[in-house]
Amino acid sequence: MIGIVLVSHSRKITDGTKEMIEEMSGINGSVRIISAGGTGDGRLGTNAIMIMEAIESLAACNHILVFCDIGSAILSSETAIELIEDEYLMRKIELMDCPLVEGAFAAAVQATVCQEKEAILQELAQL
Repeated sequence: MIGIVLVSHSRKITDGTKEMIEEMSGINGSVRIISAGGTGDGRLGTNAIMIMEAIESLAACNHILVFCDIGSAILSSETAIELIEDEYLMRKIELMDCPLVEGAFAAAVQATVCQEKEAILQELAQL
């Protein structure tokens, strides 16, 4: 299974992106998506602890792809990854360098076809 974490300053952006991907891609249990936008208390911003917990909740996945929008979403995601102590989990995580919505959508669709991380990354390289 592929895990996807969506990170933005706005929970509305990540919730909406998650909803769109799940509805449009026909995810069949091969992908789990976690919305980790906002600060966790309704404000705009990012929260490294919340992102870390989202990643940890996907520990059963074979690969975990983290998609961010801008600025501190990337920095908070990097911090979240650094906070993870489980080395086995760390090896599963990849911070993606592509657009949040388009990248997460393309990754989810590709993951329904093929669970190989390299195939997903190849698809994302075409964005």
